[in-house]
Amino acid sequence: MLLLSRDHDFQVFLSPSEALPHCTNPPAFHWPILSAESRYTFELLKRDTGECLCREQVRSPVLCDTLLALGEYQWRVTDDMGDSSEWLPFTISGDEPDYLPPVPAQLFAACEARDQWMLYLDEDIAEVREHAQEDLARMKATAQVALNNSLPAYPDHYRDGRESYKRLAIHQIREWVDRDLMSLCLLYRIEDDQAAGEAAVERLLKLAEWSTDGPATLVRPCQWGDEVGLSLARNVFLAYHWLRPLLAEGERAFVRSLLIRVAEQMVLRLQQDDFAQYPGHSHTSRLPAYLGVAALVLHKEHDRAKCTQWMQQALDLYQGVLPFYGSADGGWAEGAFYSSSYTKWFHPFFLAVERLSGFSFYQHPFYKNYLKYCRDFVVADNDLHPFGDGFWCRPEGKEWPGFFAQNPLRIYAQRFGSVADIEHCRLLEDRIEIYSLHLLDVIPTLDQVRLTHERIEQQTRTEHQDPGDSRHAFYPHAGHGLERFGRVELRYRCSPFGNSSHRHADQGNISLIDNGHSLLCPTGSYGYAFGSQHHREWTRTSRAHNVPLIAGEGQLLDDPVATAQLLSRDQRENAMVVRLDMSAAYAGGIRVIRTLVLLRDAGLVIHDELSAEQPFAVEWNLHSAVACAQQQTTFTLSAGQRDYRLRLNSHPGLTPTLQHGYVQSGGGESNEEHDIIDSDARQDVSHMTWRLAARTRHHVIASCFSQDVSQGGDQSENQAPRIRLGDQTLSIHWADESLMVRRSDVSLVS
Repeated sequence: MLLLSRDHDFQVFLSPSEALPHCTNPPAFHWPILSAESRYTFELLKRDTGECLCREQVRSPVLCDTLLALGEYQWRVTDDMGDSSEWLPFTISGDEPDYLPPVPAQLFAACEARDQWMLYLDEDIAEVREHAQEDLARMKATAQVALNNSLPAYPDHYRDGRESYKRLAIHQIREWVDRDLMSLCLLYRIEDDQAAGEAAVERLLKLAEWSTDGPATLVRPCQWGDEVGLSLARNVFLAYHWLRPLLAEGERAFVRSLLIRVAEQMVLRLQQDDFAQYPGHSHTSRLPAYLGVAALVLHKEHDRAKCTQWMQQALDLYQGVLPFYGSADGGWAEGAFYSSSYTKWFHPFFLAVERLSGFSFYQHPFYKNYLKYCRDFVVADNDLHPFGDGFWCRPEGKEWPGFFAQNPLRIYAQRFGSVADIEHCRLLEDRIEIYSLHLLDVIPTLDQVRLTHERIEQQTRTEHQDPGDSRHAFYPHAGHGLERFGRVELRYRCSPFGNSSHRHADQGNISLIDNGHSLLCPTGSYGYAFGSQHHREWTRTSRAHNVPLIAGEGQLLDDPVATAQLLSRDQRENAMVVRLDMSAAYAGGIRVIRTLVLLRDAGLVIHDELSAEQPFAVEWNLHSAVACAQQQTTFTLSAGQRDYRLRLNSHPGLTPTLQHGYVQSGGGESNEEHDIIDSDARQDVSHMTWRLAARTRHHVIASCFSQDVSQGGDQSENQAPRIRLGDQTLSIHWADESLMVRRSDVSLVS
């Protein structure tokens, strides 16, 4: 039997499968391969008719060029040694969207009689301009900032003594290119602003002088980083296309040489990373859309066969592999901060294909459902946005301007949202004074204008039910959960993705929030940048999060086996019980089961069951972003107008330690590096630690109750919450409520 298992956290999952069902017709068939040289025989069988599709000498993914008929199917692959995988069944029900993109020739043909074909056709301009007046006013304000800014200068952090200025180079390139160049280009294209166009040409010609080696390269090993090259790849193709009427023939040839070099580097980078098999390379995952734009822009002026290859590669990757971190329910495994930008990079490509062919990548269920995840995790008005890198950032923050998108709802709300979503989107837009980073989805295409009108009319005719004050959602592929009663929210991570890339060693991590204030939360930041000492030694590690350390060790990092499993979610009117298995995230065969009990108008109970054959000590950590004071074995957490009492109920006589802020060990970042950045991360965090002596089995029970409940309110002291661990159950009594949670499997008893 051929076993198809992942050997890297960036590698594709097996799909369609029970763990990761298909969500489009036709499905994309992908599986983990043993090596880049491995080839397989692929078989697809329609079970009722016996029809079989067989392809030999293929590798993942396999894409079909026709829709599949309704019915039951199964598929498998066989390697060169003759070993076959098990048959994997799936059903085409008719509910899946048709997902067959156009071929490159169709897209190129749609451009044939046109001089301008990217996003905004000539006949679209008047209607687009009329619809975008408010957006254009902000674009003009942004362009004025651009005109007051300096011209692009080649980054110098390759020079001796300037290495620490890599972070500054990223900030500057996003200002010069993503903001300055593109705001001027958009005003020229939409408003026919000649002065803006001439200023954009000056900047584009300056960029064309740059070497695409060194700090501007996209090719690994990317010694000086790749963000400079990514900004070029994202923008210069559209800039060239829109500014083409203002460029002399010699200037066109000069800029075109830059574009060709950048496009060829994108192709090489995708090859270097074997991206179709390892799409978890976050930075590389931006490139397919940029390569598709490059093919559309250059197909009349460059080798048509090469442009066809570029376009086919982009189309195939979006049909067959992407979004890798996004799932059909709209969840994003890399968390709120990264989702807000990684759901924008592809907009120009998607919008261009849609305008030229009528086919929309947005019909994929992830893009249709991302709005739900966005509501739950991205645009929530909280002080922090767990989980993963950037949880400490905010859209108005200064650390990475625009990367936590100023308006994550743009495009999604107008296409798939309610009236409230569309109003929220406009509110976010109205808060923007100057655009940062993401400008290419600001001015709507004609399709976007029409879809917005249709959606508003549709939603106006629809009766919307009041969702009440509760919200309960779990995104299983992303591994992010949200349970809310009123103003109190519990968020947790329990993911099939391991602890790598922008994810931390924090399977089972939690965040408890009261009215936007993080009572319990992850801690840390990038420090100077991704990979800094603080990021490596604190933020990425389990010690920075609300998970236990076992025998002094946290969860595994950079290992695909470091996953967690949701065992159950049980909901009642006034309680939510979630049970997680975190065992795989720890080395040593230790069983770690976490039960979370969120109680309406009361707070949270955490029960950790840890066991192993050999005795082991436990360091049990919690962290808070609100004022924290210790009273011997109890902590008071002050969140706005309400305090909470936090205690370890299972070990009432154990005195914990409390530390505030961060202690920088030797060899950290220099003061000069800290002067370069303006971090959004808060320093006034608290770290609470309980140390449990070694034994083979630990039961850790903690409670975090609001002060009114923890003190019994106006009732007698014996009415305060009581928690008891029995042989089979955990029982909780508070106010006039009681709850019983079985230790073997979760159930609720009133």
